[in-house]
Amino acid sequence: MKRTLMALAGVLAMASGAEARDYETIRVGVDSPYPPFEFTNPDGSLGGFEIELGNEVCKEITKKPCDWVVQAWDGIIPGLQSRKYDMIFSSMTISEERKKHVLFSAPYYLSPSGYFAPKASKFSPKSTKDVRIGVQRATVQDKYATEVHKDAKIVRYTSADDLRVDMAGGRLDAVFIEAPVGVDLFKESKKDVVLIGESISEPKEFFGDGIGAAFRKRDKDLAEKVNKALEKLKNDGTYDAIMKKYFDYSIKV
Repeated sequence: MKRTLMALAGVLAMASGAEARDYETIRVGVDSPYPPFEFTNPDGSLGGFEIELGNEVCKEITKKPCDWVVQAWDGIIPGLQSRKYDMIFSSMTISEERKKHVLFSAPYYLSPSGYFAPKASKFSPKSTKDVRIGVQRATVQDKYATEVHKDAKIVRYTSADDLRVDMAGGRLDAVFIEAPVGVDLFKESKKDVVLIGESISEPKEFFGDGIGAAFRKRDKDLAEKVNKALEKLKNDGTYDAIMKKYFDYSIKV
């Protein structure tokens, strides 16, 4: 009877898709470059805040760093659903729309968005008729700019680096992006591109509840392991040590 009950429990777990699994390695989807959160070093390795934090999370679970899979942002959720990787750890905002498709961890950082434009320009977020605003495709910034600036020309790009290139080439009037990313992206801009006005983190309809790791909905066990790992890293000082390498202010939830 005991064996029968154990077998039945296994079948039910498999049917629900929520069975526990021991991971030898964790494959992690990431969109790069997106500095300072993720970027490619000269030797071809990945670096950045999320890369370092993600590796520590993976080591807590498997004793090994993450197996990183670089994926363009507009295909990052489809890549997860097709089992190209086990989780996304790539500055993904926790939003109600995305919750329909993926399971999120607890938020592990908070980051506002902002408008970036040449310091000498007359750009204002309050007057955007016929203004060319660059965004990264399928991001919360894309959704916000599209809804709020209906009189502007919203230009969508695959990567953050493409935004930098077209801003330098004069093909954009402004860029709307995560504020820390914009600061890093334009820090060496010859046109002195700066944050215009205040950074934005409301309303939650667009900007959600922070940044979280994303999983297939059936992988509740992995999400729980990641939550426990993140909590440990916050409590033992590892999170703060990594954060201070990239930011002179707190992004901690």
